[in-house]
Amino acid sequence: MDRKNITIREDQSEWVENKQVNLSQLVQEAIDEAMDPSDSELARAYQENADHAAEVNEEWSHISNGANKHLGEPPRDRE
Repeated sequence: MDRKNITIREDQSEWVENKQVNLSQLVQEAIDEAMDPSDSELARAYQENADHAAEVNEEWSHISNGANKHLGEPPRDRE
């Protein structure tokens, strides 16, 4: 890890000390929030969304099939 020096105001320094905040961790978290997500983070999020979408699709397809059996097939658009 790189070491960097930062300058904070006196009141900020007092707040950090009073709250017993790890200043390095606070700065790292703030930078992480400001950064764009990495390719691997995006890929993981897309995969989680795809898995969830597949589960929802499976659940709703059963409901839709049940409704079709009860109500009949929906009308189709005629051209």
